[in-house]
Amino acid sequence: MLGNRDLLIHRTAVSLLSLQFNHCGIQECSPGYQYGFYMKPYHLIHFVLKGSGTLETEGRTYNVRAGQAFYIPSGTSGHYQASRTDPWKYTWIGFFCDSRSPFVEMLFGKDRVADICLPPDELERLILSILTVTDPRLQNVRSYSRNEYPGEQFFPVSQPEKCLEVNSRMLHLFARLIETQACYCPSSIREKDYAQDARAFIDSCYSEPIKIQDVADVLHIHPNYLCSVFKTAYGQTPREYLKALRMERASTLLLRTEQPVSTIAASVGFSSPFQFSAMFKKYFGLSPAAYRKEG
Repeated sequence: MLGNRDLLIHRTAVSLLSLQFNHCGIQECSPGYQYGFYMKPYHLIHFVLKGSGTLETEGRTYNVRAGQAFYIPSGTSGHYQASRTDPWKYTWIGFFCDSRSPFVEMLFGKDRVADICLPPDELERLILSILTVTDPRLQNVRSYSRNEYPGEQFFPVSQPEKCLEVNSRMLHLFARLIETQACYCPSSIREKDYAQDARAFIDSCYSEPIKIQDVADVLHIHPNYLCSVFKTAYGQTPREYLKALRMERASTLLLRTEQPVSTIAASVGFSSPFQFSAMFKKYFGLSPAAYRKEG
């Protein structure tokens, strides 16, 4: 017989190894092009293929050049800008995973910018391979040029078989990245960290009517201690993080879907749409209906 066994999965929780595709893309930026956001519910990695630029996140500024990648975790704000003299060409991938994922740590450690050993041309081909699932024009394309594909062209992944296919190709991308990283070390799976455990729990359960006491109970620690370690790690309390995550997710649903406010309220953990509307207005300065109308 022939067979194998995944030894890594026996050393950590299965949820830590889960990666789920959200979106990806590739872009040649104009000089000085910039993009920023307050927070996203998914993790985001940009791989710089050519040129250079800057990343601002978590109160720090990084210079990023070709051959490097930058990572913006879920729930974190980010702003990045292409050089005015040597604008970058980059590719990106957004994905859902536990914030303690060993695979992300194998690439970045505790940093936000890392040198990437995988050759840029292979990185570009792997991303194009994912895009091919929904855009057959790219079937034989090995390098993206904005002159051939001008503007913004996004295609939804909606069919079950395509959802599985894009995820499998993303996993292949991560496999190649980790395989080629010189710093790869299986022992880098991090030890227990209450702040990260709490954040991971909130990330996965924010759509439920959870309270901070629930998070503390899961970790078997006092909520005051949880607030202390969480604020030290992330600069805000667990309650502030949960509120911001729910509000940003709700704002996305308001702008990108036609779901009723009551449905959106329930999907981000509110049993009362009135309570949700009051908190949303306090957070954004507009009612959910007015926010949607202004677009």
